[in-house]
Formats: sequence, C-alpha cells, structure tokens
Amino acid sequence: MLLNSPNSLGIASRQSQRSTPSCWRGWVISILIFAFIVIFAKPPSAEDVVSTSTTSGSSLSVSSPSKKALAAGDVLVKCELLTPFDDEHESSAKGTLQITVRRSLAPLVSNAFLAMVTSKHFEHKYLFRVVEGFIVQWGIVSPNPDGGDKTKTKFPKVDIDPPPADIGDSRRSNVRGALNFAGGNSATGQVYINRSTNSHLDKEPGSLPFATLDELSMAIIDSVYSYKEGLGQVKAVKKGDEEVKRLFPRMSRIERCWIDNA
Repeated sequence: MLLNSPNSLGIASRQSQRSTPSCWRGWVISILIFAFIVIFAKPPSAEDVVSTSTTSGSSLSVSSPSKKALAAGDVLVKCELLTPFDDEHESSAKGTLQITVRRSLAPLVSNAFLAMVTSKHFEHKYLFRVVEGFIVQWGIVSPNPDGGDKTKTKFPKVDIDPPPADIGDSRRSNVRGALNFAGGNSATGQVYINRSTNSHLDKEPGSLPFATLDELSMAIIDSVYSYKEGLGQVKAVKKGDEEVKRLFPRMSRIERCWIDNA
C-alpha cells in the first residue's frame, strides 16, 4: 500500500475536513460550561468558616457563632478582653469573646445575665480568679477609673431554671466553654467560664450553666495568665487599677460587654 499516494492523501484530507466542525463544537460547549461555573459558583463566606492556625502549623476550620446559627430566643453577647498593664509579653491575652446565651433553655438566669450586660455591670472587671485546667472568674466591682467611688449594685437571686429534659444535653453542663454564675447564684454578679470539663460542678446547688463560648473565644481564655490563688487578688481588685498594676501586672480584664444586634 502506498501511504503517500495522491489518492490516499485526498481521502485523509476529506476526512479531516468532515471532522473539523465536530471538534470545534466540542470546544465551544466546554468553554460555555466553564463560564457558567465561574459566574454562578458562590465561594464560602468568612461568616461560615474561620481558618485559624494550630500550634503544629496546620490549618483548623472552626465555626463561629452567627445570628443565623442561633436558636430561636438565644442571644449573642460579645466581651472585649485585654491585659492592660502587661507590656513585656507579646502573648498577653486579648480579643473579643463571643458568648451564646441559651435563653431558650434557661430563660430566668439568662435574662438576669443579659440585664447585667445591658446595665454595663461587666465593664472594667478583672479576671481575679484564673485556675489552670479549671475556671476563669470575674465580676468583682472595682473603683471607677477616674478615682470616684463605685457603689456595688445589688442583683436579685433569680429562681433556678429546670434542668434539661435530656440528661445528656451538654449545653447546661459544666463542660469546657460553659459559662455560669459563681455559686450558681445570680445575686453574686460574678460569672465563671470552665476551662475544662468540670462535671462535678453540676451537682452543686444553684443554677446550671446557661451560656457557651466558641473555641476561638476559648483560645483567648486559655491565654489568660494564671496567678496562684490566695495572693491577694480580690483585695487588689477592690482597691483599683493602681494596686492591680503594682501587684498583678499580668492580670487580664473585661473592658466591656454588649449584646450583638448586628
């Protein structure tokens, strides 16, 4: 067979011409499909996923609470935390805590907490009790920063909300990230956050936890410096900023809290 004969080349040429339109149609269809995907595909928003670095350098996706994710009746509270007197350590705790208040599960104690937020009770409150692997606590009243006296507000002791119907519901248990009033009593005006799971506190008298911090907020709580208990933290906080700065310069503070209505 003569591969280079005029007859064989003519046949090949005519076959090539007949196949060309079909080839172009395939390319056009592929381009149209690609353009459709680019135009109508929606990338994930920053509200849906937050990427944060772990200590190993890998990336961890952590969901942040949003208004859309809240259950009906629940409320998102934000608190600004800082360490005002520590200029020596770059790792000093600071950031915004996001607290989901479970008003749908515990309306009585939740409303008591929200009333304190609205009245600005938690502004300028030092984290006077910080225990590794246990809790972080704040709410003791300090003198006004301008030097004036600040009258201690008396808060009512609200009734205890009934426990959850599901005994395994961790949203009302002292698990890591759960927030409750000190002693389960709203009259103290003090709250604590569980740094780890402390199930034994569920058996204490008083209210059960009624709010939860997300893991991004707990990373801030974990970075709060822990002074050994019983060194006079409470006395220093009651005296004011200068005493705290002199004796406990690494003590962190809640600067303000507010209800997120965004």
